Amino acid sequence: MSDPEADSLRSTFPSYMAEGERLYLCGEFSKAAHSFSNALHLQNGDKNCLVARSKCFLKMGELEKSLEDAEASLQGDPTFCKVTQSGFHHCHCLSRPLMRRS
Repeated sequence: MSDPEADSLRSTFPSYMAEGERLYLCGEFSKAAHSFSNALHLQNGDKNCLVARSKCFLKMGELEKSLEDAEASLQGDPTFCKVTQSGFHHCHCLSRPLMRRS
């Protein structure tokens, strides 16, 4: 039995990744996240794609979704360098209330 959503996708994983990266650079974070989601339907759990979508969610202010993707990218490899180099190793701070500057 096939996945109907995956069957409806009309492109390839690299195409969705490239589209997402281009949209991210143009500041179209919501559209970029959608492209990365499409890519993940084709290659579920791809670490680079999860980090890219996490960055989109972070830019959109969707902190919980960003944290979920960042943590998912570390599954099986807690030293995955793209997450730690991107500063996402500090995501544990999201579980604490955000402090505002006066």
